[in-house]
Amino acid sequence: MARLTLYRQALRAEARRESMSRRKEIAGEIAADARSRAPVVTGAYRGGIGVEANSDEVRVVDNDDDAIHKEYGTSDTPAHAALTNAAMQYGKYSGTRPRR
Repeated sequence: MARLTLYRQALRAEARRESMSRRKEIAGEIAADARSRAPVVTGAYRGGIGVEANSDEVRVVDNDDDAIHKEYGTSDTPAHAALTNAAMQYGKYSGTRPRR
């Protein structure tokens, strides 16, 4: 009889390490999709969309200072939601939703 001990924290860390390259690929696909959906006035919103990765985390971001207002809308400006809509196409999405 063999006994197996699984260490949850170690398993999660290994899974994150092993999946890093694929998660970067998916993030790149989301960023490309979001750039194709983004409206262009000055190009800052579309041009700020990119991928950031550190030791075990991958994020699709928009570094335009006004991106949050363009993405989610304001009381007098409709939401464009380029990043949100793109992310929703690639799996379960539980983040902030645009104004209606």
